[in-house]
Amino acid sequence: MAEKEHAKKKKAHAGHGFKSTHIEHHTDGSHTIHHIHEDGPEHDVKHAGAGLDSVHDSMQDNLGTPNPGEAEADAGQSGLPEAQAAGAAPAAGAGPAAGAGPAGM
Repeated sequence: MAEKEHAKKKKAHAGHGFKSTHIEHHTDGSHTIHHIHEDGPEHDVKHAGAGLDSVHDSMQDNLGTPNPGEAEADAGQSGLPEAQAAGAAPAAGAGPAAGAGPAGM
């Protein structure tokens, strides 16, 4: 009976399943990041990071959820129309390009 009660109380940690994260700081500015999974050590994620940006990336990649549009941008889909994303010339009547001088000069 107690086992069933424990099973009811056990929830995935915020949907990612990691119950804690340990970060070791090294003298050269690098870090070892260890995400400890609730389902056991075979599900843990442990890796090195060159600096604080890599720690942030690891936290976002393993614990976070993308902001609206972020997953698409990471997949190379900027949300811009294809012609604009490719750097196509502006449509006729759209005005001069930035930095262009007056006509005839």
